[in-house]
Amino acid sequence: MLETVTAYIEQHHLLPDQGVVVVAVSGGADSLCLLHLLLRLCGPGKHFPSVQLHVAHLDHQLRGEASVQEAVAVAQLAQAWGLPCTVGRVDVPELARAQQRSLEEASRIARYRFLREVAQGQPIAVAHHKDDQVETLLLHLLRGGGIGAMVGLQARQQDIIRPLLSVSHADTVAYCQAHHLAPLEDLSNSDPRFLRNRIRHELVPLLETMNAGIRETLVRNAEVMRVDAEWLATQVELHWSTVVADEQPDRIEVRLAPLLALPLSLQRHLLRRVTAQLCDGQSPLELRHFELIEEVLRRQGSGETLTLHLPQRLQLLRRGDMVCCERTDRQQAPAQAQLMEPAEVALSVPGRVAVPGTPWVAVAELVPDEALQAVREALRQKDWDKVWTILPLARYVVYVDGEVAGALLRVRTRCAGDRMRPLGMVHEKKVQDVLIDAHIPRDERANIPLFFAQAHCLWLAGVHVDDRAKLTEQTSTIVRLSLVGSGGGQ
Repeated sequence: MLETVTAYIEQHHLLPDQGVVVVAVSGGADSLCLLHLLLRLCGPGKHFPSVQLHVAHLDHQLRGEASVQEAVAVAQLAQAWGLPCTVGRVDVPELARAQQRSLEEASRIARYRFLREVAQGQPIAVAHHKDDQVETLLLHLLRGGGIGAMVGLQARQQDIIRPLLSVSHADTVAYCQAHHLAPLEDLSNSDPRFLRNRIRHELVPLLETMNAGIRETLVRNAEVMRVDAEWLATQVELHWSTVVADEQPDRIEVRLAPLLALPLSLQRHLLRRVTAQLCDGQSPLELRHFELIEEVLRRQGSGETLTLHLPQRLQLLRRGDMVCCERTDRQQAPAQAQLMEPAEVALSVPGRVAVPGTPWVAVAELVPDEALQAVREALRQKDWDKVWTILPLARYVVYVDGEVAGALLRVRTRCAGDRMRPLGMVHEKKVQDVLIDAHIPRDERANIPLFFAQAHCLWLAGVHVDDRAKLTEQTSTIVRLSLVGSGGGQ
């Protein structure tokens, strides 16, 4: 297995010469196998010595407490293997409702948004394998989509890499068994609400009764399609700057004359790329939509604006010799953004990790035993000057009770509903109110990290320590928490 995956990675140049690769880990057999293989391959003294790994896990909030426990398990696994880990949470059912999407589609969009937020342009390794390729091809066939859809999954697609695409799910399960890895069981993989699951458990077995080699047939067909699709993509790129007049996140303007001068096939592929860029990477257009668009584009102009409403709140407007394709739901962006909770990273004690969405690196260190004994003696004497001489404070340096903190902390920025008990208080307050009371400027509040133990907040960085984490005469271990800038300064 290691040799097979290594050869596939080298054949398709999937890993960079150096840098970070974000590994999407659900905790199932496939992603667990992927992470373990990459851990054997990446790092000092290994096959890819200058590549570092960063684990990313998204809780889709589809299965209640089970989803929470999976997130905790993945964070603990990353800690045990010495890897930084970012955990995010998204209310996918609410996201699907708000955006009028299926659960499956909302999950996919939320997952890749989260992964790209963590990666910040670095490669993202996902655990798609040969069986996923078969299911994807059948899914695309059922939905329609032309030659581009029938290519299926690729070893590399933009920032996404798939090192396991040459092996099967049975291979990943066998690998986990051979290396004594314990995958988490994701019950959503058998949920009939998802079309992909019905394809996996019903359609593929049915097709195998008609053609025992249907999986290999579909994969071979995808390879044939890939060559043609790559040529078409090259042609679209060649004509893009001539046809496209302006690109914005929510709108793209196209020059009508050079668009209509292209062969019909290239017109459609170019419009598919336009709409994909406006719809999280996946165009919603089908043949009937292209036919409607072509009718609008070829209509003799009379000076008025022609408007065509398309799926996923897209609309196409023709004004004279210009065509504008835009999303019409941008006014809902703040409400949708509220559904996305801040990305959360696991911080081992001791350890350090970058805090997503901020310029900070969070650091946790154990205070040496000799200093601990001196601090405990000073606490017994209530000699606070001596305590802070031994443990010098700064705005972004605090000391907390190690028993309260535990071995694994969570760090993220603020979200609605966060509460803490500032030092000296007996009741919790909303973090938002704590920030207001401390006169923290509004534009700084979103970038302030919070440190959490399993049960509650430990530190609102630079503002307050939680009273429950304070040092006492009974403190048996002390943890130093700090923030350093990404450039190294505190």
